[in-house]
Formats: sequence, C-alpha cells, structure tokens
Amino acid sequence: MAQNLLIINQIEKELNSLNSVLVSSFPEISIFTTNNLTNITDQITNYSPDIIVLDIDFSKNNGLDILKKITDFFKIPIIVISQSKEIENIFDYGALLFIHKPYINITLISAIKTSIKFIDTYKFSEQKQAEIEVKNKHIEWQHENVLKQRDIITQKNNEIMADIRYASRIQQAILPDLNKIEELTNHYFLLHLPKSYVSGDFYWISKYKEKIILAIGDCTGHGVSGALMHMLGTVYLNDIIVSDSFQSANDILEQLREKIMNLLNQKGKMGETQDGMDIALCIIDCNSRKMQFAGANNPVYIIRKKELIEFKGDRMPVGIHINFNKPFKNQNIDLETNDTIYLFSDGYADQFGGENGKKFRYKQFQEILIKISDLPMYQQKEILERVYIDWRGSLDQIDDVLVFGFKIK
Repeated sequence: MAQNLLIINQIEKELNSLNSVLVSSFPEISIFTTNNLTNITDQITNYSPDIIVLDIDFSKNNGLDILKKITDFFKIPIIVISQSKEIENIFDYGALLFIHKPYINITLISAIKTSIKFIDTYKFSEQKQAEIEVKNKHIEWQHENVLKQRDIITQKNNEIMADIRYASRIQQAILPDLNKIEELTNHYFLLHLPKSYVSGDFYWISKYKEKIILAIGDCTGHGVSGALMHMLGTVYLNDIIVSDSFQSANDILEQLREKIMNLLNQKGKMGETQDGMDIALCIIDCNSRKMQFAGANNPVYIIRKKELIEFKGDRMPVGIHINFNKPFKNQNIDLETNDTIYLFSDGYADQFGGENGKKFRYKQFQEILIKISDLPMYQQKEILERVYIDWRGSLDQIDDVLVFGFKIK
C-alpha cells in the first residue's frame, strides 16, 4: 500500500487545489507538495514518495527534461499531467500514466488508485522474485549433477516467471468489477481469451442513475498497444459518464471518438496514427425493458424464441476514419422476457482452424449461439470455449477473444 505521495506543480493555486482534493480522497496517504524545481532530486529523496503526480507544463523549464531527470534517479510510478500531445515521448521518458488537460478530479483519483494497485503488484512480483532466489539456492545445494541442476533451475524459473507476468497485468486493475452486472442480471457469462498477457479486447460496465451501461471494445492491435488503447478508452468512458454530458448511446461514442482523436492528434493527414477501437455499447433500463444501442463496426445479437436478431453497428471505428464527421446511429430496442443478448469482439469468428485452416466465420458463430441460447450461462461459456479450442487445434491464436452474454432479470 502506498504511504507517501508527492505533487509537483509550479502553479501555487493548482497545487493547493490538487492537495485539497487528494487529502480528502486518500486520508491514509501522506501527501507532500512542491512548486520548486531546484534540487528536485534532493526533495524527492527527502519526501521518499511512493507515487509522484507531476504537472510538466512549466513556464521556464522543459517538463520532459524534468521527467527524464526524475526517472533517471528513481524508480517511482509517475502520473504525468499536461496539455502536451507528445504522448509517446512522455511514456518513453518513464511515465506510468498520462492525464490530458483539461480533466476532472475523478480521472486523477482513478489514476492514483491504478498506481496503488501497480505498486502492490510490483511488491508481489518482488516477493516472487525473492522466492525464486531461495528456490534456486535450495536447488544448488541439493543437486549433485550440474546439468540436472541447471535444467531444474530453468524449469522453476519459467514456472514462477509465468506467475509473475500474470500478476504484473496492470490492465486487470482497471477492468470493472463484474459484481456490477448483478444489478442487471445474475444470468451472464464472460468468455475472455487474451492472445498475450495483456489484451486489446475489454469489457466496461457502469451504473448511470437507474440504468446500466455495458460496452465491449476491441482496440487496435493486441498486447501492449491494444492494452494502452484500452486504458485510454476506459478512462474516457468513465469521464463521459461522471460528467453527465451525454443524452444517448450514440452520444457516448461520439464523445469518445472526439477525445481519442484529440489526444492522438488525428486530423486525417497522411502517415498519422490510425489507432482507435471497435465497440458495441448498450444502455439498459431494466424497469422499462428498453435498451439503447450504438456500435462502431460491432453489432449486438438478441436471440428471441430461437431466432437471432442482429442490430448492426455503423461501419466506422471510434477514431480517425473517412466518415469521422458522420454521427453514430442510436437504436432503441424493446426487450422481451427471456431475451438473450450477446456482445463480442471479432476474435472468435476470425480464428483460423478446422480441417482446412479457414476462418470460423460469423454464420457458424450465430448458429452456435442459437443452439445454446436456452442453456444456463455457465454451460454456454463452456461450450463456446470448447468449440473455439477444438476449432483452433494446433494453430496459433490470431487475436484476442471476448464474448459477453446475459439475460435481463
């Protein structure tokens, strides 16, 4: 658990405002502030912070140089706040998280909570590393055959390092608590098969007044690049909901697109980054049994009395696209008792396999969903996972897989 937090900001008014917010939000943490960049390394040594919140928009100093100076001397999680769009440089210089101005307080609070979980995970990793060293010494003491000793050490290291890599999945810290979905239904399943240790596919759940908002996102790429977009998407979705600045499902996607394009400086010019995400988003009112849906490339399926109804998303992503000025369509759907609803990424249908090494395809995916839609949710998940594994066989997994199914209470 983090004990000390240091805020660095040259503007006294902003420094005091941040200090007031964080003192009330984290009473268990000692919070220190400074607006003096002179001998900053000595100050950090004196305060001994576990987390640093660094505003790099300095009037006389180069903020990136200050960031680089700190990360050269200390291994401390740093949350960078700035109007800058040099995101790659900020992360290259050692920032753990980045918050773009302007922002709301909940964004910073969420970032600090994520950093605290990162610290806990890192300490867990250090503990595991210590276990590795103890086990390695024990192996060295116990085995007479040097070759056998080397093989056993390698095997033990691989096993424990696999645990460490799993424990180090910072991405898990920002995924929502699935208990939230139980306010909507206790009949659901989540099939999530990442291609790597981190995933570009993500699920997001939020309660808004008397409604539940669900989203399944598929970010550009997978692994680290996809996970970075996932983090941005989650932070911005939370901002949109907390700010209460939307009217409908499509409004959320349009605001999300605007935020991502602004952050990545996407103007539609040749050679610029094309990062973004496909997403299916639903706003569900359980009392009235009505659902709003908006999709960026991704659809939503509703199976009703063994018939599949597809509500297609718009053929454009959340991000730069030839149609980025075109609004997303909002679809209003009346739900009925025993409707089964499915949100998903494209990883399942696009997987190569079978006897001829071809794609699974959406038609086959739909047929399976219709067939299993009456079964309990845990059985649906088991069948979908078994079918996927059998189809893939010995071939490599080509993408992250995410399928979310549920029934309304």
